[in-house]
Amino acid sequence: MIKKYFCGVAILALFSNCSEDSGTPILEIPKDVQKQLGAYVWYHITADIKDENEYANYKLLDCEMDNSYHFLFQENLNQLNFDPGTKVCKVNTGRFEQIVFKKKNSSNFTFNKESGTIKFEDQDQYSSYLAVVNGDKLVLASQNNNPAANVVPVKYYFKGVKAQ
Repeated sequence: MIKKYFCGVAILALFSNCSEDSGTPILEIPKDVQKQLGAYVWYHITADIKDENEYANYKLLDCEMDNSYHFLFQENLNQLNFDPGTKVCKVNTGRFEQIVFKKKNSSNFTFNKESGTIKFEDQDQYSSYLAVVNGDKLVLASQNNNPAANVVPVKYYFKGVKAQ
């Protein structure tokens, strides 16, 4: 009986000491994403990644390069503020500002800390954005969980400048 007990403990110890498969990347959402998002004023940048799906990376217009965005996290109201740059875009259809702000300079949103997703106030129930922050780089990836929707996820790239 004692021999079986020690054998069982030894087997459990072996299994618990096995290392995790290093070949499988795990997306870890940092716990301080809100602090990182709020610490910077964000500006669009072009993607320096060649994606196999050319539609996945947002195609910037010159007039969008000087637009800035600032996340405000408060107890009962989160807000993304939009400051249009000096260059005005003549065509707004399908642009980030038109989709998120709907001709306003701010948009309220909810933030899910566990999944790192942002849901803006005027979005449908299936849409959200995954926020991935790495230092002063931000990628917002659109998501749509509606099985009936035929929507290509789009990635928006930003570079942050420390907020004063």
